Amino acid sequence: MKTTIYSLSTAIFISAIGLLSSCDDYLTTLPTDSLVSEDAITTPEDTQIAVNGLYEGLISVTDPTSGGTYYYYGTDFITRAEVGGEDVQTRKTGDRTENFYRFTDRQSNATESLWYAPYAVINRANVLLQAIDNGTIEMNDITKNSKGEALAVRALAHFDLLITYGVPYQKDSGASLGVPIIKSVLNADELPARNSTVAEGYQAVLDDLTESLNYISEEKNYGHLNQWGVKALLARVNLYKGDYDAAYNYAKDVIEHGGYSLVPNANYISMWSQEETTESIFDLALSTTIYSGARELLGAVASPSEYGSMIATRDFVNLLNEDPNDIRNQLLIPGKTSGQLVVNKYPGRGGYVAVNNIRVIRLSDIYLIGAEAALRKSTPDQELADDYLYAIRNRANANNTEITATLDLIKKERRKELVMEGHRLFDILRVGDQVTRAGGHHFLNSVDLVTVSWDDYRTIMPIPQAEIDANPNIVQNPQY
Repeated sequence: MKTTIYSLSTAIFISAIGLLSSCDDYLTTLPTDSLVSEDAITTPEDTQIAVNGLYEGLISVTDPTSGGTYYYYGTDFITRAEVGGEDVQTRKTGDRTENFYRFTDRQSNATESLWYAPYAVINRANVLLQAIDNGTIEMNDITKNSKGEALAVRALAHFDLLITYGVPYQKDSGASLGVPIIKSVLNADELPARNSTVAEGYQAVLDDLTESLNYISEEKNYGHLNQWGVKALLARVNLYKGDYDAAYNYAKDVIEHGGYSLVPNANYISMWSQEETTESIFDLALSTTIYSGARELLGAVASPSEYGSMIATRDFVNLLNEDPNDIRNQLLIPGKTSGQLVVNKYPGRGGYVAVNNIRVIRLSDIYLIGAEAALRKSTPDQELADDYLYAIRNRANANNTEITATLDLIKKERRKELVMEGHRLFDILRVGDQVTRAGGHHFLNSVDLVTVSWDDYRTIMPIPQAEIDANPNIVQNPQY
């Protein structure tokens, strides 16, 4: 048995290693006896270029065979989590996000972006890590940091796969079927079975993130993970796992020592059109040169000037309107259809509506993770929960005073603060909450998933047909 756990079918990776900018020559190197070509990654500077390819892959991946582009954080990972909840919905039938909204993805029609793209990123990370671990590259500070970033990005991609295709950890303590965990470059003949549990997957993610801390720098390099970004990811992963003591400790460390600060109330609306903010722990930076015409990016999908396919539900508008002086009300702008509103967190940059830097981890999320974990941990810390909740509420409206934090209040604040950032469906599922989507603009019918909870098989995505065809050892999720 391999000590590197598992790998995925070569067929998927041959099609998944996309072509990206200056790193094409070695990022597209296919595995041969688990070795990259001798002229692939040979210097510390080469490792930096390879790391840039990891972040590009988190945005989108192009299939060199078909020429098709699969959008990861660039669109689909975020839109699924949003229209699958109760705060954002698809505007009308036929829109780009309709399948996610109605939970109508099946094996035959499921998007490949949420499976294909993360595994492409994982394979790129493995190519880089293998080149570093072969010992032929000088292990200086540049190389060490590249190794730390590659471990962290690999962990993020595996985590996203687990929460997309696996049962929520806390439903059965991770005993259900997980996803293949890839920690080596694939051999050409490998067709691995899906034979790890969600718990084993989480452990692999946590192991990578913990190891990353031994290498990655504290230095802030916009668009890249650093040590504080890894700790923020550790807070998030442990929150999903239900290890609230660990989530609390990591969140508290980032808030108190990371050097980030919440954007003030006066700059809250304008920050969404900015590249970097003081609370950007990890953003994906989209170049106006590369992405100005990419009309399938989230900005174009959501914008009323383009597709306008994501609108605020009436329930969410009413939630924000509970406090008319909440600054976040100003994010609501008229939608493409009269009487509908859009949450304008993707206004575009430089005159290009599609170009918006993607806020993967904001400090406000870490405040709310810390507040929730403080109440749920083995010895609750009510004072810290109160302080962290107050920080977010007071930023939204300076007249808000400190109140006693409860889990319900924190959940409500997560809805208000993190809407359109790719959290809502996962927040519902990770703790077994249930949401009924009713009233307002919804066009759901009796065969759609109206009540969303972890008990419905449709809240877990089906493995795409292309992967089932390519690898007979891959087991489909139950009931599909």
